[in-house]
Parts: sequence; C-alpha cells; structure tokens
Amino acid sequence: MKDDNIKNFFDRHKQKIEDEGFSERLFATLDCLPAPKPKRDNSMLVIGLSALAGFILFLITGGYQAVIDGLVSASGATTDIKLLTPEVIISLLFTGVTLFFIGKYALESD
Repeated sequence: MKDDNIKNFFDRHKQKIEDEGFSERLFATLDCLPAPKPKRDNSMLVIGLSALAGFILFLITGGYQAVIDGLVSASGATTDIKLLTPEVIISLLFTGVTLFFIGKYALESD
C-alpha cells in the first residue's frame, strides 16, 4: 500500500468518540498537580567512596611498587620480548586505563 491509500483509508473511517468533557477535566486536574521533586542521586557519592577505598587499599598493599616495577620492566621489554611478563602487561594495561579515564573525566568536566 502507498501512503496515500493509507491516509485515504483513515480519513474515510475516522470516528469521533464523545468524551463528555473528560479531556477538559483531565487537563484541568493535571494543571493543578504539583511537579514531582527530583530524587536525590547518591551514585556519585558511592563511586567516590569506592574509588577512595580502592586507592587506599592500593597504597596499603604496596600496589604502587608492583606498577613501578612493571613499568621499569616494560622499558626493558622493548629490547627483548622474553622480558614481557604478565606483570608488565598488567602494569601497562592499568596505566593505559588510568590515563584514558583521566582524559575522559577532563573532557566531560567542561
């Protein structure tokens, strides 16, 4: 069917339903209702506290030393592929993800 056929069909079969003033009463009631108050969003607080707890655990357990060792080993891995250990890969991955999210945060904060 073409659009003109569909439009003609609905034009010929259009029905009017009497609502006896229901629409006017409904809209009059809706105009009187107060606007809903926005709910408080605590997600940023939860994210911040979780990030802080993770950072503190990272510092307490000495994770920074593992990352530094991995990055130092990564510089040596460019000369010999055998030096590319899982620790080096994980350190590079974490560094890349951290830099990505720092950049994303910087762009979104504007």
